[in-house]
Amino acid sequence: MSLTMRVSPEAQALLQQKFDGRPGYLRVAYDNEGCGCSLSGAIALWIVDEQKTSDLDIASDSGIPFIVDRNDAVYFDENLSITISGFDKSSVRLASDGQSYGSSIPLEDRRDAARISS
Repeated sequence: MSLTMRVSPEAQALLQQKFDGRPGYLRVAYDNEGCGCSLSGAIALWIVDEQKTSDLDIASDSGIPFIVDRNDAVYFDENLSITISGFDKSSVRLASDGQSYGSSIPLEDRRDAARISS
């Protein structure tokens, strides 16, 4: 499975601001931790330090390194897009040609340095 990500200019600016000039990857995740069922998850966007061996790259011309765990990839259509949420300028909308995955998804910095300084 090959995923691609289109990023609006406004969303790209927000993502670059969140990266704060530090290295990392933007993980597109299907988070079912604590949900009780693998089908009761929520879409999440996490900035992480490194890739796992189970990660797939998501192609994007934005210059932002998107990744997804191969087990989570089945929950997403092949062509994805990220735009700024109309309600909250600090979160984004993730969608595909066929559906919306969330209209106000927060970006969570899960890099080690971010946790230490918080």
